[in-house]
Amino acid sequence: MFLRALVTSFLLALIYTFLTPPLGIIFLVGESQANSMVLYNYLVFWSLGFLSILSFVYGRKIKRNFRGETGTIKWFDPSKGYGFLIRDKGGDLFVHLRAVQSSDRRKLRENTRVRFSVENSEKGPQAENIKII
Repeated sequence: MFLRALVTSFLLALIYTFLTPPLGIIFLVGESQANSMVLYNYLVFWSLGFLSILSFVYGRKIKRNFRGETGTIKWFDPSKGYGFLIRDKGGDLFVHLRAVQSSDRRKLRENTRVRFSVENSEKGPQAENIKII
């Protein structure tokens, strides 16, 4: 997605450059300054396009990560690589070892308070991005 944002913003900036010819600027400031102004406008437009496309593409993912829930580990077996947690809102969620941050994997025990986000997988909802509080 990062590459898609890069290419799209490059194309938008290229279109912008061709739509704004420096003909009027050349007579006022000279050819060398007009070329530098076009380059400056191109870079500004490219960077704004790039940032807006990135925010659009990654916006939902970032928002989802900030919108975390809390809960308590019901049981977790590191040798098997999975377990369950109890949400504060009610209900149980499946926990997989890959969803736990690497620094917290050895610290995960019963009755540990955690913050997480809920993702819908093929087998139903499960906890992702699990961090110990």
